[in-house]
Amino acid sequence: MFRLFLFLVSYGLMILSVGNLILYLNYRTLGYSWKVVFKFIFQTTEFYMAVGACIIICAVVLDIGFDRTSDRL
Repeated sequence: MFRLFLFLVSYGLMILSVGNLILYLNYRTLGYSWKVVFKFIFQTTEFYMAVGACIIICAVVLDIGFDRTSDRL
């Protein structure tokens, strides 16, 4: 049950942060270069939240780091 909760929270954070990162690409239409836009994106907290959520989702789906014996009491 904890893994399901962790998956859903990580998925929600991933959707929100990637959505904001896509919106940041609109700075390109204001005349900024790709280099400046990506430099700004890599410095935002949304980028780090997306990376962290992706790592957690991969760990939950691939069953990495979870001990199955602790679930059986």
